[in-house]
Amino acid sequence: MPRIGRVLHQIMPGSVDFTNPSNRFNKTALCFGCIILFHRGNHLSAEKSSRYLLSLDGGGSHLLIQLSVLSCMEQDLGVSTYDLFDLIAGSSSGGLITCLILGNQISAHTIIDKIVQESLLHQLMIEHRINRLLSKLQLRPKYRGAPKKRVLQSELKDLKLSSLDKQLFIPCFNLTRDRLDIFTNTSQPDFLLCEIADACTAAPSYYPPVRLQDGDWRIDGGVGMNNPGLAAYLYAQQCWKGDSVKMLSIGSGWRSFAFNGDKTCNYGGIQWSVQGIASIILREKMIANANTTEQVLGDQVLYINDYLKDYGMPDHMDSAKDRACQQQAIDIGKLWYTRHRRQILRLLRRDR
Repeated sequence: MPRIGRVLHQIMPGSVDFTNPSNRFNKTALCFGCIILFHRGNHLSAEKSSRYLLSLDGGGSHLLIQLSVLSCMEQDLGVSTYDLFDLIAGSSSGGLITCLILGNQISAHTIIDKIVQESLLHQLMIEHRINRLLSKLQLRPKYRGAPKKRVLQSELKDLKLSSLDKQLFIPCFNLTRDRLDIFTNTSQPDFLLCEIADACTAAPSYYPPVRLQDGDWRIDGGVGMNNPGLAAYLYAQQCWKGDSVKMLSIGSGWRSFAFNGDKTCNYGGIQWSVQGIASIILREKMIANANTTEQVLGDQVLYINDYLKDYGMPDHMDSAKDRACQQQAIDIGKLWYTRHRRQILRLLRRDR
């Protein structure tokens, strides 16, 4: 009792002297003081430190939509994406954005300039000559792996995961071990950031698999986790136990499909593959995961995404390689930011 009394006297000086045993109101005062201490503790725990997480879906060249949303936010707040977030998670092309921002500590606007003015996407997407000759019959990955590897090495140099000042979360699928790997700052061996960027963008049929320094072959993690938000949120809670975690999650636009029911009755494996059944499965997994994340996390998360057909945007993963489509993607991002601006600022507590 005396120990509790000293604690109460320190936090409420000038009130009843809880340390005086002769005080005839001492027991009552101690009980009252304990109630106050309990409520103050709850109040203090409610005012936890906030950590901010950015999650970026995969989407190929439509990453320009995500970058445009982030660029608008940077211009609005006067703060770079790098400085706004404590952890960035990204799958596929979202992983590429993650590596560029965290590795080079640059803004989303800078990456847009690299794409539009320095033709970064064109450098990453060098087609195989045989595919250009036989466009309907894709005998090899659409794009060459070696030029992509060289460009990423040039952009990210010899940076390693452990050298990053902020937290990273990127999924890749391990072909050698038949499992989904998650790369973070503490992954071992201490991988080069450029090889993580190379592996996480190795989308099947678009690029060849990538062999990392541990000898395992990996491909785009979007095959298992194209919307990394919920998994990244749980990881953030492990990184900052007791802190409040807020997540801004941005997609890159959903593809749309139309089928004739009568014709599909005669479809076999080849026809379903040509019609994009794999993309439908991927999209529906993403939508289900995003909905679950919003239901579980409530106002701790804001997810932004929409169907590309509503904006007249070609929805093939590499469509924004075209310069006209690049501007269209940037314009879509501006529309998304305008539409969700108040929610974004509220989430980041910048609406005061």
